[in-house]
Amino acid sequence: MHIDSPALMLRIVGGAMSFRSHWTGIATGDQAIYVRQDLFDVVGGFPDIPLMDDIALSTALKKLGPPACLRHCVTTSARRWQRRGVWRTIWLMWRLRAAYFFGADPVCLATAYGYQPRQP
Repeated sequence: MHIDSPALMLRIVGGAMSFRSHWTGIATGDQAIYVRQDLFDVVGGFPDIPLMDDIALSTALKKLGPPACLRHCVTTSARRWQRRGVWRTIWLMWRLRAAYFFGADPVCLATAYGYQPRQP
């Protein structure tokens, strides 16, 4: 994964995220998750939660078999990293993922993340 910034730290973060996903088999949405329709249907698609839906989907799919990690590079925006700061964003994401792992409510996590649902 490549974060769209020339900053060395963000290049390192992108590489670390790619390594983490290869190692754990868990991908996040900004890494682009491709899944066959039949497998997507088997796991029930994305869960209806405001945050961590990508991790929940990856976890469910991983139970069906190991993920295939493509060699192609996906580019994601650097806006969040630039707006919040690299270290603050890393710390926030680690805290949110750990809380989710230990059973925290995704709605509460979305609030901590600053997620604002779109109004129809």
